[in-house]
Amino acid sequence: MTEAEHKDTGKRQEPLRVIDRRTFTPEGERRQPDATREESTPPPLRAAAGSTPAAEKPASAPARDHDPVASAQFQSLVLNLARQGAAGLGAARHPLTGQIEIDIEAAQQMIGLLQALRQKTRGNLSEEESELLEGLISDLQMQYVAVRSKATTKP
Repeated sequence: MTEAEHKDTGKRQEPLRVIDRRTFTPEGERRQPDATREESTPPPLRAAAGSTPAAEKPASAPARDHDPVASAQFQSLVLNLARQGAAGLGAARHPLTGQIEIDIEAAQQMIGLLQALRQKTRGNLSEEESELLEGLISDLQMQYVAVRSKATTKP
């Protein structure tokens, strides 16, 4: 017998438990899925130091874990999309030609991507992330309108 098998024989093994999480019966009627032991007794809520207990938070604010790395990556993504949009509006020189080029369609696409990102992440962002996203979208939209109006007023 190997050492690993010897260790396993000394442990008390729990029986295999199957949890049915289907939401419909075979007849097509709605049913309540089985609850696991963890789901049947919710864990006690712990408030972080200096934060409001979960019971006092408004119901509309979802509970989210703050991950500084994910937040930094999200902000970097948003800034990169905004830079591409601004470059399409003539805010940066082309890296190869050195000329300022306006690509209104590319700028419009970047603004659309940022708007989709805002819609899909609504309620899941920190206040700082939300303000950054909103500010960049509104700035790009104003620049877009200014560039479009210049293009239509040229003789």
